[in-house]
Amino acid sequence: MKNVLLASDDVHTLAWMRDALSRLDVEAIEIPPAEIKARLASLNAELIVVDGGRSPEVLAGIVESSAAEGGDTHLLLVIEPEALDALRLPVRMPSDFLVRGSSAAELAARARALLWPGEEVASQEVIRVDDLTLNLATYQAYISGEALEFTYLEYALFMFLVTHPNRVYSREVLLRRVWGSDYFGGSRTVDVHVRRVRAKLGPEISRRLETVRNVGYLWRS
Repeated sequence: MKNVLLASDDVHTLAWMRDALSRLDVEAIEIPPAEIKARLASLNAELIVVDGGRSPEVLAGIVESSAAEGGDTHLLLVIEPEALDALRLPVRMPSDFLVRGSSAAELAARARALLWPGEEVASQEVIRVDDLTLNLATYQAYISGEALEFTYLEYALFMFLVTHPNRVYSREVLLRRVWGSDYFGGSRTVDVHVRRVRAKLGPEISRRLETVRNVGYLWRS
């Protein structure tokens, strides 16, 4: 069993973290973010899940510098949607991130990938459609074995539609589900990301990503 630290000052975020990590063979230890620097080395944790809020780089830097003093700690940052553009993950330690509002299953999948890298991915975490392979645990997509270079939001939008097939979602719903409830940009950003996703998928696969006039988008399975 591996030790995992959960660092947040928010009780609801901690409950979400606990729910996610209960699916894995780990012992979860909760600490306030302010105590990361003082306690990280002594707790001998393989992974720390940190509520980074709107300034995740600050906490990421503390974790990275503390981990450098000893141990082999990995980092999983939880961030607000508006922090995406400025996010810079540590370069000296294995790390990943996800946006607040993601499911507990997604948090568990990302934690598993950091704790047990290289393990076989569960079948339900890999979706195959024609020549397309979508790995939900590693946020990777391939067509005929060739990796697709999606940005985070392109992938998140595409993943949401593929995992909720044959149902139309309006731009407003997609903004809430993918960008988060705190996003205040215009709904046309969805159109821009859909165009980019289609261009990267190519003409054959992109036909499944349909536009429903005056309503929104759906993925046809």
